[in-house]
Amino acid sequence: MVALSVSLFDGFHLTHTAGPGKIKITPSVQQLLAFLLIKRRRLHPRPVLAGLFWGDSSEERARSCLSTALWRLRKALEPEGIPKGTYLLTTSSDKVGFNVDSDHWLDVAAFEENLTPVLTEPIESMEPEKADRLENALELYHGELLNGCYEDWALRERERLRSLHLDGLIHLMGYYSHHQVYDRAISCGCTILDKEPLREGIQRDVMRLFMESGQRKRAITQYKSCCRMLDEELGIGPMEETQELYREILRGRSLSGSSLTTRPTTDNTPTEKTTSSEKAVQILYRAMRELDRSGRELRHAIGLLERLIKSQ
Repeated sequence: MVALSVSLFDGFHLTHTAGPGKIKITPSVQQLLAFLLIKRRRLHPRPVLAGLFWGDSSEERARSCLSTALWRLRKALEPEGIPKGTYLLTTSSDKVGFNVDSDHWLDVAAFEENLTPVLTEPIESMEPEKADRLENALELYHGELLNGCYEDWALRERERLRSLHLDGLIHLMGYYSHHQVYDRAISCGCTILDKEPLREGIQRDVMRLFMESGQRKRAITQYKSCCRMLDEELGIGPMEETQELYREILRGRSLSGSSLTTRPTTDNTPTEKTTSSEKAVQILYRAMRELDRSGRELRHAIGLLERLIKSQ
């Protein structure tokens, strides 16, 4: 069993087997540790960290807050009996980082290290062991990174890991489709659509998978669901490619030999089979989702402030 275990998906959870077990630290210290873990491959100058987390304060105040946070973090990670530097590194050049050679487990690291290499494997020649590795990596993603944290750096990392998770699902969907394991391929597609229902390429993929598995009625239902979602969310109809696929389904024609339209990508650019309009819809939908979430957070903060004022 590893000495230190940290989970950043769906919140923040820190467990230390050499200490009191589950460790509770303040939100600001949590965010500092999360940043050091996500950016674990390098050391960070203290002024940069102070400005990132306490940029609204004076320079002197920011550095003081950082020193206090690092003291609390070291106390939590390296209590009595654990040598200084076991987890938290500081240098004479005033830099701070996390010791990646320490005895620890991080869900984000396990997710990335097991998923990313498999995405380069061609679906047609991918071995079952690689598919299992991909499945196991995807299971680690049981919620978005640092739920409840809306700092700019966290939002960027959240979106990056979210995209990586979707790429993994797309790759796995392609693998199962290639091997005609339609139930699992459809499950992957539906999981993607639960998170991003306006990905029209995935909608078409799921329609095709339903047809290939002999579920024509469900393919038709999927098309109607896609139309309704596009109309309700954006006030537009499906693309011509989607409509043509629907007409093929109505004719009852076999789609045998057709490939999935969507392929994973490890960057933020569209794949060759993802149209610009589809990519624009995806970006718009994500922006709308983030705006709605920010609105809820703002209303919650206003409510807390109002209660605080009334209590004084």
